[in-house]
Amino acid sequence: MFMSPQCIACGENEEFFQHLCQSCYLESNPILKKKKDLEFVVCMTCGLLASKGHWTKFFMNDLNSSKIYPKLANFVNQEWKFHYRPSKIEVKHTEQIYNEDDELISVHGMVVISASPDPFVPLSTIQEDFVININWGDCSDCQTRSSGLYISKIQVRAQNETTSEELDNWGSEIDKISKEFPLSDGKNPLFRLIQIKNGLDALFRSKSAAHSVGRIFARDKGGLIQVTTEFAGFDKSKSKEYPRKQVVSVALPKYREGDYILIDKHVFKVAGYSNFKIACLDVMNKTLRRMSIKLFDELNPKSLDMNFEEYQIIHFETAENLAEIMNLSSYDNQFVDSTELQTFSEGDTFWGIVYEGRIILKDHSK
Repeated sequence: MFMSPQCIACGENEEFFQHLCQSCYLESNPILKKKKDLEFVVCMTCGLLASKGHWTKFFMNDLNSSKIYPKLANFVNQEWKFHYRPSKIEVKHTEQIYNEDDELISVHGMVVISASPDPFVPLSTIQEDFVININWGDCSDCQTRSSGLYISKIQVRAQNETTSEELDNWGSEIDKISKEFPLSDGKNPLFRLIQIKNGLDALFRSKSAAHSVGRIFARDKGGLIQVTTEFAGFDKSKSKEYPRKQVVSVALPKYREGDYILIDKHVFKVAGYSNFKIACLDVMNKTLRRMSIKLFDELNPKSLDMNFEEYQIIHFETAENLAEIMNLSSYDNQFVDSTELQTFSEGDTFWGIVYEGRIILKDHSK
């Protein structure tokens, strides 16, 4: 008779080990390692580390101990044991702290999480203040950890049936954002910021002993990506497993590379991001400008739909510094500021766009 293989970490069957280690058990059997008088279980695929025989006690008993936050412990137990996602995660407020170089170094705020292990059980609410420090360092240690120590697996829970093509697209987007914006709380190992579309959730898994398994929930709200993580892991400094929570709130601009924006009377094209700074190309004079994201936001940039159209100059109102132009597609006439048209004559045509009474030329030459 076929017997399901037992997990050497907890003694339970394959299904329960999958609960701890997700799909890794199917790919690579865990192995035992001894260090001094202690035995540890290591999954060869994801690096899950736990003391032998302790996981069952940890999830079933320790989580309800009065020594840790009861509500948080109960929530983590419900989420992992029953595999229910929280119905609501809300960051009530945040305050971003910058250093003298206008770099975001920490975020203070409060998070509210509502969850239930069963559809028929009333929601329980966790409300907790948080402080998270953010490290954008370029040290070799940070670079090594951000590039090699962490893996992420996406677990899609869409209401409607999801095609394989959509999954591939989401996976590519998540991988791209993850590489562009690695985060650290300044104390613990880096984990990757993951952007989730359409309210999906992602499973985060790390090779670090301090961050064995976690789940990340995220939503993009007006350029502010909010990520709540729930971790349970083995802490070598305390020689025991315990649950803990981290919340990261990072202000990212609404604009992506290639977008056109208007700041004052200047049109810029977003060229990219690096070291929490944004690079913008001035469309008119072809100069590249770099600034902190904080300064960029304070300049109140506006989205600009760069659909150039062909216009003809009807005549100039020299005294008022205005020009009457006609759209050669719609034949509509309008008056605009003639500053950008000083090298043109009546009857000339040009390609440009009109924004709030100003002309933005595709090319300054006739």
